[in-house]
Amino acid sequence: LKRYSGLVSSWVFRKSKDAKWADRARKAKFLMKKWADCKWNFQNKLYLMEAEEAFCCNDIANAEYLYEKALSSAREHRFIHEEALAHELAGHFFLELNRKGTAVEHFMQAHEKYLQWGAVAKSNSVLEFVQRVLGKMSILGTCTVPGLISSSNGNVDKEDKNTRKRMPER
Repeated sequence: LKRYSGLVSSWVFRKSKDAKWADRARKAKFLMKKWADCKWNFQNKLYLMEAEEAFCCNDIANAEYLYEKALSSAREHRFIHEEALAHELAGHFFLELNRKGTAVEHFMQAHEKYLQWGAVAKSNSVLEFVQRVLGKMSILGTCTVPGLISSSNGNVDKEDKNTRKRMPER
């Protein structure tokens, strides 16, 4: 629970710039550091909290490095859901940096990992976010986004991977 409160606090701080949220994130990270002695279970969580903190502090190079460490640790320890979350948060990080292609790659990895984990609604939510936000930025003309296709009128439609038929937006 502390991990999620730390991640949420970082997110709210980035949006509000209210220092109380940064303080909450730091406290949650401090507690996570104690638990991270058990590397197998907590290392990826700590890396992700540190990546979010670096993002909040505009320490771009360190944030990018820490997102990769979080992803690698989650993958190594087979925490599919935590790998999905790390990809999703990294996607938001790269989107904020206007690195749209890299953001799409992370969002699509998050989508795939959430599906592997069985979180279909969350996976769909990520796809809908990509469609809604990144589709408006005209990124789809320059990047390949699996699971999404662009129709002749420029709208982005979902594609049913099993039948390869276009499915209308909801």
